[in-house]
Amino acid sequence: MWRKILLIVCFVFFSACENQKRTLPSGQENEVIFICDGFPEYKDLLDSLINETYYTPHKTRLFQVIPITYVQFISYRNYKNIVVLSYQNSENIEFYKKIFPSMRTGVFYRKDVFTKNDIVFGVYAETKDSVLQLLKDYAPTIKEKFKENYLNILADKEYFLGVDKKLSQKILKAYGFTFKLSPGWVYKEHTKDFFTMYKHYPDRFIFCFQQEGGRELNPNDFIRIRDSLTSIFYDGDIVLKSTVFIDTVGIRGVPAILTIGAWQNDKMTMGGGFINLAFNYEGKFYMFDYGIFHPDLQDKIEYIMRGYMIFNTVKFGGKDGHR
Repeated sequence: MWRKILLIVCFVFFSACENQKRTLPSGQENEVIFICDGFPEYKDLLDSLINETYYTPHKTRLFQVIPITYVQFISYRNYKNIVVLSYQNSENIEFYKKIFPSMRTGVFYRKDVFTKNDIVFGVYAETKDSVLQLLKDYAPTIKEKFKENYLNILADKEYFLGVDKKLSQKILKAYGFTFKLSPGWVYKEHTKDFFTMYKHYPDRFIFCFQQEGGRELNPNDFIRIRDSLTSIFYDGDIVLKSTVFIDTVGIRGVPAILTIGAWQNDKMTMGGGFINLAFNYEGKFYMFDYGIFHPDLQDKIEYIMRGYMIFNTVKFGGKDGHR
């Protein structure tokens, strides 16, 4: 009898532990935990170094940086992006050693440390000033790693139900390039150089335009081109120019102009966010555009970045298939 009681007690105890583990918050894919014991005056430093601000149309940040102390970390151990600052004799030195046993000066990172698909950066030096300088020097690398991790997690979500290979192949044969697409996209050919796709829940829409001959990488020119296309095919959509964020990125080994901002349609009194990628590739000009209409969703960053992730799956080929 006593053994049955002991088994029941053990079962209840381990069930409680499992329940506690399962109920720990996992955070959003773009939230960054910043463990910065001993740096209260620099708790916003990482945010200023790695973040970008978009207006889609509401103001939103690429990353949400959460500064904490190491003793608070137990509540954040399931989050996906973590940065730990440490130095000789800092409060979190033992915590740091458990993640990065080698106490060398530098910036290090590991994956899948506390949970699946997490990425943990460690920044260590003997003095506080040296740690802060290392963080500033390596912030661009940290940012790119977190963005890469973010896009990988979004890809898992976007393609959770699989890939529509038939649609991808159909677009390839018609236009000479294609994307990796999840099920549910509806495709429509408009001209030999322009097609659209749309998908619901939430409402999202893609257009792709190509043109023989290259163009100068001029962001203002690209906004004008986008407006000229959407005024025809989207019944009057235009870019809200005061909202645009512009950057130069790479796609398939060539430079591209990335534009993120808000679109509006005065005729239909509606608007939303968009991301646009424009570039030259092997003698042709390409423009890919992904928009979202979801007035109940203020922070549209996840879907904006899903568009960027889809565009980065582009493959070029002839009418007979992929290169």
